[in-house]
Amino acid sequence: MAAAEITPKYHNKQTAIPVIGRFLKAAQSDWIVLPYPGVIKFLATWYTGAAETTISFGTATISNAGTAYTATTKSIVLSSAKITRKPPFYIQTTSGELIYVYVDSDVTSATPTWELIRGCMGTTASATGLANGNTVYIKNMVILGQSTTTQYADFSFYPMPFEPKGNQYE
Repeated sequence: MAAAEITPKYHNKQTAIPVIGRFLKAAQSDWIVLPYPGVIKFLATWYTGAAETTISFGTATISNAGTAYTATTKSIVLSSAKITRKPPFYIQTTSGELIYVYVDSDVTSATPTWELIRGCMGTTASATGLANGNTVYIKNMVILGQSTTTQYADFSFYPMPFEPKGNQYE
């Protein structure tokens, strides 16, 4: 296979200045719920200079064993979700669709109903990724999975925009 030039899409409506902060990690898999609807490129470094290497997003599991969700579905039910959520937030499906959750029926429940804006930031709304049992990723909840604890770490990230309707990748 021959190499070829790749034509990227740029996220030109995003600030070029990262948000920085510090946290004290108490236990493995502690998480941070950020005051932005989502983040890009979350990085954390321990005071020793070593990186927190097992960073992931919070997850939720789709529950729709009855009627399948479609590309136009505006409300979904979950069968499991991390309890500490702070709407509004973006979720990302396995198909790559970004979905804006603007209402969470009960942020203290693992089985809420979410009200949605579909196909955000230039992604295409799709039923793929919203089947019963599929996992979606909560883009403002960062899980720190490394076993390092009782240490301070510095972090940085780029916030995703609060405006979900525009095509952010132009």
